[in-house]
Amino acid sequence: MRKLNLKNKLFIFIFSIIILGIVFILIQSVRLSSKEKGLSSIYETSSNSVIYGEKTDIVNSSLGGQIKKNWNNNYYFTDINDESTELGLRTIIYEKAIEKVYIFGESYSISENGDVVKNNDSLEINNTNSSSFYKIKDRQYLIVSNEIYNDDKTIYTNKYLIVTLDKQGNASLLNDVINVKTINPLKLTFDNYTFDIANEKLSINNSVIDLKLIDGSTNEYVAKSDEKKVEEADMTEFITAYNKLVNDFKKYVDNENLKSSSKNQVVNNTIITNNVTNKTTNNTKNVTAATNKTNISKRVSLRGTVSYPTYIDVSYIVSDPEDKYQAVYLLVTGIRNGEMTTEKIILDKYETKYRILNLEMKSEYSISLGYVETIVNNNTIELYDNIEDVINVRTTNCDAKITVEKISSGYVYFNFKMSEKYAIESGKIVLYSNGIKGDSVDINYKAALSNDGFESKIKLDESTLYELRLENAVYNGSKVDIDIYKKFVYQPLGNN
Repeated sequence: MRKLNLKNKLFIFIFSIIILGIVFILIQSVRLSSKEKGLSSIYETSSNSVIYGEKTDIVNSSLGGQIKKNWNNNYYFTDINDESTELGLRTIIYEKAIEKVYIFGESYSISENGDVVKNNDSLEINNTNSSSFYKIKDRQYLIVSNEIYNDDKTIYTNKYLIVTLDKQGNASLLNDVINVKTINPLKLTFDNYTFDIANEKLSINNSVIDLKLIDGSTNEYVAKSDEKKVEEADMTEFITAYNKLVNDFKKYVDNENLKSSSKNQVVNNTIITNNVTNKTTNNTKNVTAATNKTNISKRVSLRGTVSYPTYIDVSYIVSDPEDKYQAVYLLVTGIRNGEMTTEKIILDKYETKYRILNLEMKSEYSISLGYVETIVNNNTIELYDNIEDVINVRTTNCDAKITVEKISSGYVYFNFKMSEKYAIESGKIVLYSNGIKGDSVDINYKAALSNDGFESKIKLDESTLYELRLENAVYNGSKVDIDIYKKFVYQPLGNN
């Protein structure tokens, strides 16, 4: 038998180490992958939990379940039916019953004295009546306060508000009460704080914190120049130049009409005209009137939107003192009746709100505000069509729910509850037994809207897997397809 030399022994040793390393990696991979979407349960949720994913989508948690953390630090919500929803690297939870807010994942707390504290894992906010402020991630913030509002209080909420910016500085405001998107710069006030959203600046007791400096920002918003200051500077130069022009002009005018004009001066930013009686032709009058006419500001602007399950409220402003806008309209692009469509809606210039109806739940829509204007060019009237503002909006999910109260004497006792945000006019709760349609109960509209909800019972057929499902729902006079159901398993004692 041949002996191994030192070189061969060293080779075998190195090879063994490599094999052991590969085996260790494989074992770790199997161990991690076998835990599917969560290493361990982090938080138990209930029907009173409002869960927000990293993309600020509200997750349906009406059944209750658990928040779990993946091996790569992603959070997942798993309901009692073991259906899992990815939340991302961060999630925010609001507990309605106890009015607490939880932040899971990395975040930053900005205190009233300007100190910044990094929270690496989780944070529990016990008092929503006391004001506090958090940067969740790039262009996303959380406000906690008893009152949160803008300057004119057209936006008003309390307890908490998630603020998300796009790269142009437009803000999305979301909690379990409101879902608003704005297209104009917005400031929110809460207690001693003022949040300039588009500029990502937080003012606290006259101290200003640049939030972009906290872990950076991809915000590309550029503030417009202060038009008021520019106007004041230009007006000063205009007054000086105007008076000089008038004084110089006196030397050259012989015409009585021009002599009258040469007596005009500017006093306190106002042009003072000394009128004299003159014989003028109609053409001269027309030219003078056209020359002295002051341009009046006109504009159209899309202020913001509020989303609901099947409709979106749009807020807009039209200023048209000279009646030059022949039409102001909305273009709405998105899914309607299962097809991608674009609808043109003519707006009333003298209104400020419009409700877009018959939309799909949890769907994206592009809303554009445009106008048709008359323009006089070389004595020819032309129509000019222009899109002024564009905003993308997502409709919300229906927050109605079915809960099983108890099973007794061969009946299932259930509760159906809905909110005024999306209250169906009529419908049925149908029982399915192993997929076979059985008995049904008509919904009582008033009871379903009450705090206690609509309670009823349906006789159980022989089965093991049951499902209570909302069917034949009618909203605004039309049938709507709403995916609201409750599955449950029941096996009487003594049955195998």
